[in-house]
Amino acid sequence: MLSKRLVFGLISLCLMIRCTGGNERCGASIRGACPPAWSQWGDKCFKKYSKSLPWAEANQECIKMGSVLVMPQSQEENEFLLNNLIHYFWIDCSDLQVQGTWVCQDGTTDVEYRNWRNGEPSNSGGREDCATAGESGWNDIPCDYLAPAICQRPAPQLHF
Repeated sequence: MLSKRLVFGLISLCLMIRCTGGNERCGASIRGACPPAWSQWGDKCFKKYSKSLPWAEANQECIKMGSVLVMPQSQEENEFLLNNLIHYFWIDCSDLQVQGTWVCQDGTTDVEYRNWRNGEPSNSGGREDCATAGESGWNDIPCDYLAPAICQRPAPQLHF
């Protein structure tokens, strides 16, 4: 059992004090404590789901873990995922609702960043409605194909 002193010491290591304005008002926050087996980048936690699944099932597996299917928001984030977690994975980007209108969301927020390979999305065969990310860029493929996934959730933050 951890002693109160040790717990307080661990929390103190994560404690960040910030003072704002001329009146020296200070606040504190604890951040960056992703759960075990999750990797952190910025203010997000990521976990690879290596078992290859169809897009909808990968999406559901992330939801079961209290997260969402990953949707990179920048080239830097895209590179972090490819270099540190897995080299090919589903992303939360599809044109399932309206053919040719790609909806790419980070949870419920639309993401403007795109990293399509040259000539993509192509809708080859008329049935490529879900997107994957890979080292050469994003590609639209059939949603029933099997691919691994990365799930994401916000890094915990406590403010007091």
